[in-house]
Amino acid sequence: MSLNKKALQLFENNQYDEAILLLENVVKAERTVQSLNNLAFMYLYEEEDVNRAKPLLEEVILKKPQSHFPFSMLGEIAIQEKQWLDAKNYLQKSIDFHPSIEAIHNVAVAHYNLEDYEMAATSFHQIAKDSDVIRWYEVLARIQNKDYDVAQSILDQWNAQSDDYAGAIEAADAYVEIDCFEKARDMFKREWDEYAVTSYIISRYAYTLFQLNEVQTCHDLIEQEIEKKRVEIEEEKREECDEHWSELDKKERIEELHQELNELLQLFAKLQSGYRPPIEIELDRTGGCYLFGCQQHMHEEYNN
Repeated sequence: MSLNKKALQLFENNQYDEAILLLENVVKAERTVQSLNNLAFMYLYEEEDVNRAKPLLEEVILKKPQSHFPFSMLGEIAIQEKQWLDAKNYLQKSIDFHPSIEAIHNVAVAHYNLEDYEMAATSFHQIAKDSDVIRWYEVLARIQNKDYDVAQSILDQWNAQSDDYAGAIEAADAYVEIDCFEKARDMFKREWDEYAVTSYIISRYAYTLFQLNEVQTCHDLIEQEIEKKRVEIEEEKREECDEHWSELDKKERIEELHQELNELLQLFAKLQSGYRPPIEIELDRTGGCYLFGCQQHMHEEYNN
């Protein structure tokens, strides 16, 4: 059994430290595309150490690898670092080798942040499923590209029965952006009491109600959320600290909650003054397995 296979077997058995140590020894013995790539994967995904992974991957691509693996990982790193043009270039090279779902997703994120919304929408469309998060990303890209009719058409077919359903709140937030306030209100109502919502979402729902001239309902909603926030603050004050939740953690969380409370206290007056809460979106990147020789994903070892 090769050292690479032995290391991956350790990894599959959740013996991460032993796997990384063995891969480090492999790199010391021979700096090949496979050894450098696989060690970089461990640093990036298991250690979450970009600073150790990145130079290894940059060394890999100097060897002109015939694989999308290192380019996919460098693209992800560039997205983390908000180096959008580098991300696009790395991921396009990855796609040229193999158009994986992960690379298409991530290059779409790069296009979106480069304000190339048409390309972002096209890329998201290639891999989106019925009413899933990727379809929602496509909607956002189409809205930014002023393709309002297409965006609304997708939202109008938002399917709560989909196995990959992203949720009604997300659809509501997108409806707000194209001024479809009645449809936004209906979507907000659908899931409002099912889980906790952020101050941002509260502001978007309140704005929707205000635009529909449902002023009292808007005011009542904000007051209810203010009371919930006050209760949350009191509960946090009573929370006991331990080795996982320090006094500093608790103090910082209470400060965050007070800031959210202050935003809610000011919200109704701001809406009366014409305030429109801006959309707040950060598209998430995705990842995959980029290990040469991974039996679980049927990856061949790299042939030098």
